[in-house]
Amino acid sequence: MAAEKQPRLGVAFLAYNEEELIAKTVQEAVTSLSQVPGLDWRVVVVNDGSRDKTGAIADGLAKKDSRVLVVHHDGNKGYAVATETALRSTPGEVVMVVDGDGQHTMADAPLFLEAIDRGADVVFCWKKVRHDPLGRKILSRGLRILSHWILGSPLHDINAGCRAFRGDIARLIEIKHRINFVGDEIFARCRIAGWKVSEVVVRHFPREAGQSIHRPWKMAGTIVRVVRYLFDLREEIARADALKRVVAAR
Repeated sequence: MAAEKQPRLGVAFLAYNEEELIAKTVQEAVTSLSQVPGLDWRVVVVNDGSRDKTGAIADGLAKKDSRVLVVHHDGNKGYAVATETALRSTPGEVVMVVDGDGQHTMADAPLFLEAIDRGADVVFCWKKVRHDPLGRKILSRGLRILSHWILGSPLHDINAGCRAFRGDIARLIEIKHRINFVGDEIFARCRIAGWKVSEVVVRHFPREAGQSIHRPWKMAGTIVRVVRYLFDLREEIARADALKRVVAAR
């Protein structure tokens, strides 16, 4: 039996307790993607064990539109696991993984498709003008500086909540570290595998409801864990580079 043809684009929204926003987020995506000429697309909601009505709302949207799919976790697994579920479960020649809080518009999806068409394997977004609280801006800037220093990342917004992957690569990336800042590990996996990373400037909108999982007052207690995580990733990159040198020398 021939494999089912993949849509050109699959967009996965990560959602945890987003009952006030998930319908608007999905409907905006449906409207924006439908306006892209000739684009075959699917939308997947990854409901990460929400304790509110997020799952039920998403199921209702899927019943009304066959292009909308829902994957439910049987409990809150966390951002890293939800991202991995999105990468494995979303159909598409190109797969986008996006926070389900309505702060991104899928009218920007063509920018990611164009970057992939130009040869990128993974594309990060850059919220050049961002509408985040001051604490979140400080955290993001700090992580960017640490990621540049420890991992050599050239990215401006390594932990932003919108990324695109070539479909075959989306199904290969393994996220081993169970921490919310998955962008650094995705970058590290790309470095190790030799995949080309790019970034595009996107629009960003204020969060209209709900709460971010990244809360500044909690970060003080996890800063040591974050730095250790980045150094662990650097060590993984170094080991992979050393192995490549050994293989090349044979």
